Amino acid sequence: MRDRHKARRVVVGTDGSPNSRTAAQWAIENSQPGDTILLLHVWHPYIYGNELGAALTIDESVPTELIDQEFAHFLPMAKEHEVMLKHSLVQGEARIELRDSDADLVVIGAKGHTGLSGLLLGSVASYVAGHSKVPVVIVPHHE
Repeated sequence: MRDRHKARRVVVGTDGSPNSRTAAQWAIENSQPGDTILLLHVWHPYIYGNELGAALTIDESVPTELIDQEFAHFLPMAKEHEVMLKHSLVQGEARIELRDSDADLVVIGAKGHTGLSGLLLGSVASYVAGHSKVPVVIVPHHE
């Protein structure tokens, strides 16, 4: 008798980098029908000192546009593989949000968009792999 597949919830860290796209593609191609894949973009507004004390307006249009584009790009592939694709934009720290996500599996690119692009393994990937309570797949960087 064939075992029934328990649908998994897979969270993919996405930042618009080529490697995060490779990670999303890997997640879709290696999921089974009925799984849910959440493309999670975590952004952090970099606000520096405000000498005038005026209220600052934070513009979410760039990260919102990015996650919407990633979702639209991967939706046809997700439909082809019969997986449910969702997307979410969260303000916070990527390594913490990915570590604490409500997932059965976390998929992340080895390197993404950071100021430390020279690292062999990105600081977010390294942290999540070392601190997650669920399995983590780190998709290698492809040139």
